[in-house]
Amino acid sequence: MALRVAGTGTSPCPAEGSHRIGVVAEEWVVVDFETASTRGTPCQLGAVKYRDGNEIDVLETMIFQPAQLFDPFNVMLHGITPGAVAHAPKWPDVREELLVFADGSPLMAHNAPFDMGVIRDASDMWSLDWPTLTYACMLTLARRVWPGQRSYSLLLLCSTLGIWADALQAHEALADARLAGAVLKHALADSASDSLDGLLEYACVVFGQMAPDGWYGCHSRAHALAANSIPINTDADPDSPFYGKHVAFTGELAMVRREAWQHVAARGGTPQDSVTKKTDLLVCGYQDAWKLAAGDTKSHKLQKAEALHAAGQSIEILTERDFFRMLHENGGTRARVGVTRSSARALPKWDRRLRRPAEFADAREDAV
Repeated sequence: MALRVAGTGTSPCPAEGSHRIGVVAEEWVVVDFETASTRGTPCQLGAVKYRDGNEIDVLETMIFQPAQLFDPFNVMLHGITPGAVAHAPKWPDVREELLVFADGSPLMAHNAPFDMGVIRDASDMWSLDWPTLTYACMLTLARRVWPGQRSYSLLLLCSTLGIWADALQAHEALADARLAGAVLKHALADSASDSLDGLLEYACVVFGQMAPDGWYGCHSRAHALAANSIPINTDADPDSPFYGKHVAFTGELAMVRREAWQHVAARGGTPQDSVTKKTDLLVCGYQDAWKLAAGDTKSHKLQKAEALHAAGQSIEILTERDFFRMLHENGGTRARVGVTRSSARALPKWDRRLRRPAEFADAREDAV
């Protein structure tokens, strides 16, 4: 099923107007990293530069990492072994090459929090200042341009959009960068936007920024609104599973967070920004392990909900699938969901002061 709505110019952001279709007269660079283990261990970079919407140059390179930093799970995903990067350039040189390649153009990535996190964490490991750059996240944009999809993973999104993708090349950096670039071109067309700025304005999304003294992420402006700003439907069906309930969310959902709040409020529930002693339901979406605090395997909200449950509070932990099922219920009974949600795999132990894996200090000696 294609998601073609090109030419409508109808923005999901009510405050924004439509945009004319025209030539995309600007440059951007789509990047993708593969890692040996943690975000700070990039082992492959793929980057594609576009001008006026057309590919004009590519940058592809392996990146050296010491053998002891390779996680078998990562190797299984991308097939890159320690031997494949044994003679590859090291991160400081690759980073400089990427910055020269981009030449000030904004970076785009399908999952920018991960790829931009690679740049920050790898720079930390080499005691380099963070570079100054602007970036945007295709995952954030896709959720705004094509709301309501069950999945926004790169391959499934390409399948939905009719973009041909070779599954055998999944987790190959340059191939993934090209796919993300194709998704971006569809987003420009389907939003009737004539520039990246126009696309972000249409989607109510703000560019992320990185600089030596800090960073802030690419995000939807709708997220700046608090949950308590959503009006509650006092005439909702009392048999709704959300009626009279306080509902909080953690992790990423297939819909933007504000839309989830609106669904709850429309059914007589009270959406919450955080877990409190009033919370009745906590909905758990996909949890990116890299966004967790060092050493944690669960989000702060999930930890707090489990603690409140253990202390006797009547709070239910729901999966995203449970949430979507309940949205279509018209009351009645439902199975109670316990607090046995599976956790993300454990992260390596981190030296919090240096923001790098404890084993890296020794491993980097092999890279010098």
